[in-house]
Amino acid sequence: MAARRGAVRLLLLLAGFTLLAGAALHNPWTVRLAVRAASALVHRTVAVPDSALIHRAQLAYLVAGVVVLLAAYLIGRLPPLDRFFRRPLVEKIMLALVVLLLPLVWLEVGLRPFVPPQEKTTTLFLRDDALGWKLRPNAVDQWGGVEVHVNARGFRGPVVPYERAGNARRILYLGDSVTFGYRVARWEDTWPFVLADSLRARDSIPVETVNLAVEGYSQWQELLLLAGEGEKYAPDLVVVGFVLNDVTEMFHLARFGGSDESFQLRQSYSSPLQKLLAKSALVYELQNVIREVKARRALGEDLRLGAIRQEQLEVESLMRSPEAPAVRTAWDIALADLQRIAGWCEARDIPVLVVVFPFTVQLEDPEGLGAPQKVIDGYTRARGIPALDLLPLLVDYSRDTGAAPTDIFLDHDHLSETGHRVVAGLVAKPVAELLANP
Repeated sequence: MAARRGAVRLLLLLAGFTLLAGAALHNPWTVRLAVRAASALVHRTVAVPDSALIHRAQLAYLVAGVVVLLAAYLIGRLPPLDRFFRRPLVEKIMLALVVLLLPLVWLEVGLRPFVPPQEKTTTLFLRDDALGWKLRPNAVDQWGGVEVHVNARGFRGPVVPYERAGNARRILYLGDSVTFGYRVARWEDTWPFVLADSLRARDSIPVETVNLAVEGYSQWQELLLLAGEGEKYAPDLVVVGFVLNDVTEMFHLARFGGSDESFQLRQSYSSPLQKLLAKSALVYELQNVIREVKARRALGEDLRLGAIRQEQLEVESLMRSPEAPAVRTAWDIALADLQRIAGWCEARDIPVLVVVFPFTVQLEDPEGLGAPQKVIDGYTRARGIPALDLLPLLVDYSRDTGAAPTDIFLDHDHLSETGHRVVAGLVAKPVAELLANP
């Protein structure tokens, strides 16, 4: 009977020594050994954590073990505590807690060194089954160092009524962060809205702007958005902002054989609890397993994705290795989605314009790094899809004005406010022509 009534103390002693064993076993040598075994098992390179992180985990095991052993010691030394923890109900509760929490704590501490630094910093994005993610309607939060306001329909800019009124021409924009206006504080300063002001002032064309661009979107998402939300606006013109990473970034997603859920969702949280859970190494690894299962399912459905995953495709590959099999496969998939957008518009007698944005580095060597633009040009010309290549135009602008690429771009591909104004000026003429001759 006494042994039964001392069950809590025995449980705590067992838990404490188990945690101390973790401090001894979780060392750089054993971690490296485990990483080698895991890499061989999953056929993928697993990075060995920094030794400082491993030592920090050892310290956490040690501190947790000492605290639990101290609790067991106090229960044995203090009669009031001893009597309390001998109660049958308390014993059952403690047994359940120890059995449940000890493995979780052990795994949480042990996996912590493998989790990259991450911090969910915004509430702008929501998970979406069809699109992957979308903007949260009416959200106001920081993104890219500026405060972003999302309208009631989940897009940037004013809400445009679905019903047409008056004689204004309605332009609908599809795109990613470049057309969305990443790191541009006011939506009025993004190129679609600057373009509308230019058309009104220069060409006396009244324009309604519907900007459906969303951070991180590629053409497969834009097609879904166009066929759903976009059709409700009955636009006079659809403008597609095509950025080179549209060809590569989708293959990082689990649904295309990658291992990611998107940069946007990794940065987003919808509640304080979700933000807290995001700090858990166990939750992080569980999400990785789920994404890996989705990726393997995608790889099984489309064998082309396996080659792309193997190559770890990036934008630089499009510029420097245009004939590589994985690059050509990626282009086939991306351009097929672009063709579907054009086909959707053609079926409804809506003109479409593809605006092709360069990467900053291309302005320094447009001939040597211009292979992606040649692919798009050949594809769109062969199918009669109107397209505007901004690379030569921005090179000319830079030469004529003395503007450096850093004056036009904030980083590798996102436009500065100056860049948005420049692009709006370059796109104004073909847009005006398409509106005048639908």
